[in-house]
Amino acid sequence: MCTLRLYTPDLAAAWDAFVDTSKNGTFLFRRAYMDYHSDRFKDYSLLFYNAKDRLLALLPANISTREDGSRVLWSHEGLTYGGFILGAKATANDVLDLFRATVDYLRANNIHTFRYKQMPVCYHLYPAQEDEYALWRMGATIDVCNISSAIELNNPCFTIASEERRRRGTQRAAKAEYTIEETRDIVPFWRILETNLRERYGVHPVHTVEEMKRLMAVFPEEIRCFTANKNGRSEAGVLMYLARRTAHAQYISASPAGKTDGALDLLFYTLINKYSSFNFRYFDFGISNENRGRTLNQGLIAQKEGFGARGVAYKQWILNI
Repeated sequence: MCTLRLYTPDLAAAWDAFVDTSKNGTFLFRRAYMDYHSDRFKDYSLLFYNAKDRLLALLPANISTREDGSRVLWSHEGLTYGGFILGAKATANDVLDLFRATVDYLRANNIHTFRYKQMPVCYHLYPAQEDEYALWRMGATIDVCNISSAIELNNPCFTIASEERRRRGTQRAAKAEYTIEETRDIVPFWRILETNLRERYGVHPVHTVEEMKRLMAVFPEEIRCFTANKNGRSEAGVLMYLARRTAHAQYISASPAGKTDGALDLLFYTLINKYSSFNFRYFDFGISNENRGRTLNQGLIAQKEGFGARGVAYKQWILNI
């Protein structure tokens, strides 16, 4: 059996060290990333120890209270994905024990619902779907299922699946003399991103430009911005999250001129080739959904699939205590 400990700041070093050696952790679970939005989410992360007081697993989490007073544990509401962070030696029985211990703990602390964001398989360094089996065993149900699009780099199917129109867009941008550059100045790209999100969906990026600047300063190797430029002006850009062996496009946007010229096509083919040669396994474009996964943005996913990307499920489960 395992014991639980609620996270406190004095445990940050042990937390981060475990994330870095886990089979499914990424830099999003390091405390410097999780804590940047601590003003918006009340942290309720848990650490799990064996009988010898050695760390077995982590659960990045926050707690919220509904209008009716009932309390919900999220893993984690402010992150793209979450779930248990596991060591390479974690077995199916171990993970069943983790869930049983968590349910007992939540019941004892008057927490009524456990909402679990499962980590997509393209972020696993080693197979880590023991949690999905345990969730099914515990009677949890899938509440949200989004579909992302990912390329398994250096897989022969990637070349077969990519489409001619994306290559034509690349050629059009190259003919227009676009250049691809990495930049630490994200403000020009952010203006394009904010304009597109506001005009198309009436929303803002999840991160403010100042928040993203701070995160890039803390994680300069993991968070990087690339732009497609014409005549010295950024017309398209991608903000990349480099999570161990997966390169993830966190934000993507292009100006009207960039869209016409195929700037994103050239930018993506440049980045796909770059990370293929850097021993990354996957290139993940992110989800193409609205309405908790029930609406599929056909144009958005078609663009991603045009590069040869195919489906990876982003699941969220609900377990009533």
